Amino acid sequence: VVAKTGLPVFGRCKNPTGGNEIWVPLIEKAYAKMHGCYENLISGYVDEGIQELTGFIPEKILIRNEKTGLFPHKMIEQYYGGAKGFWDFLLARDGDGCLLGCSIKGNGKEGPLVVDGQPTGLILNHAYGINDVIELEDPFDKKNKLKLLRLRNPWGNSEWNGAWSGDSAEMKKYKNVIQRYINSLPIDEQFDTDADDGTFFMHYDDWQDQMSTLFLNNDFPEDWTGVRFKSKWTNSNSGGLPNVNQQDVKERFAKNPQFMIKPAYDCELMFSMTQTGGRLPKDGQYLEYPFAETLHYAAAGVFKLNQGQAYLPSFDAKALQLMTPVKRERENSGRLTLEAGCSYVVVCSTELAGSTGEFFLSVYFN
Repeated sequence: VVAKTGLPVFGRCKNPTGGNEIWVPLIEKAYAKMHGCYENLISGYVDEGIQELTGFIPEKILIRNEKTGLFPHKMIEQYYGGAKGFWDFLLARDGDGCLLGCSIKGNGKEGPLVVDGQPTGLILNHAYGINDVIELEDPFDKKNKLKLLRLRNPWGNSEWNGAWSGDSAEMKKYKNVIQRYINSLPIDEQFDTDADDGTFFMHYDDWQDQMSTLFLNNDFPEDWTGVRFKSKWTNSNSGGLPNVNQQDVKERFAKNPQFMIKPAYDCELMFSMTQTGGRLPKDGQYLEYPFAETLHYAAAGVFKLNQGQAYLPSFDAKALQLMTPVKRERENSGRLTLEAGCSYVVVCSTELAGSTGEFFLSVYFN
């Protein structure tokens, strides 16, 4: 789609008139063509789009407590290092070459985030890319390092206007430190902190106070291994989630597909349950988001088995190590640590018993 200016209406490169860079609109057009048209790309999650373009497995992490609005969410407390360790987790994933993004949850459509009557420059229900997670030496405080994130608004404008923004007191005070960092970047990543080009810094404290969700696409290090299973829920094995505390319902849950894992060493496990429905056409027909016709509300749980058990005989809350949120999305993932010599099962379940459909379970471990 080209306007009278000759520039693409949607995705475009930084210098589209320079004649030497046009890959962004070409990829976007191919992606739209695969899904029928540009309109079929509306709505969804950035990590699932990145997965389709790269193959990197997505992982969604809630940043703040949904009731209090305060950092950290219980997911971070239990599985991602807690309030003190989450920064190290971000640094490690950035160092692995993972692709990172974030967003601010709001009610309704995209709109400005206003705090105490003042616009922040941030947009609700809008995805930001995290281009870098950085620690810099603080010349004014030798004991503590500066913890910053370099973010980008894909619109190419509209930036955070708080601390560490282009005209802030922090940016003026640390101008030399920031400029040395920018100069160390590859030429095509360098930017002007005063320009409204969509690239900006946020301090880690402000980032965790404002953002709601971290989108992470994993590029696993060389010492990780992956195994993928193809499976399905059928009329005979779709046990659903236990919605009442009754033994027959707990035993029905155990009919769901179970995948046994027995690590020889202590290890970190990341798993992803992927339903096969979604944006691509079914019987030649394109469906509208959230694709209720092909995606089920579902969850995956990891249970620790008792010694000698080969499978989980019924739902056991005491054996439960992790349960993903129940949601109607293509991808449902989790991360946790397993003990050497112990046996575990990953149980994949739709919310309602009797729901049928295909899914994949991908298991990765270091």
